[in-house]
Amino acid sequence: MLKRRKGDVIFISSVQGQISIPFRSSYSASKHALQSFADCLRAEIADKNVNVIVVNPGYIKTKLSLNALTSSGDKYNKLDETTVTGMKPEYIAERTLEALILNQSELTVAQITV
Repeated sequence: MLKRRKGDVIFISSVQGQISIPFRSSYSASKHALQSFADCLRAEIADKNVNVIVVNPGYIKTKLSLNALTSSGDKYNKLDETTVTGMKPEYIAERTLEALILNQSELTVAQITV
């Protein structure tokens, strides 16, 4: 991409990389780090015509919470209601494609629950 002076790099982060919640310390920390890495990369290659996009989805219908680790290192092993009722992965993919087409640097997609 740098040689061609054209391209796109897309990082899939999380809303939890911006707002931490209990029992997701490792996950949130890794997403905060990813955001920082992407911000630095974007600045370093700003003159190379390579777009760096960070996608921050809210809850997505996956099995993430089954494999999440607690602070003791044990598996959380529960399917959270927020994940069960989360957005479909296809919806996030469509929004990501739109962000790519619009040459956005960041995209946050989250449901509002009351």
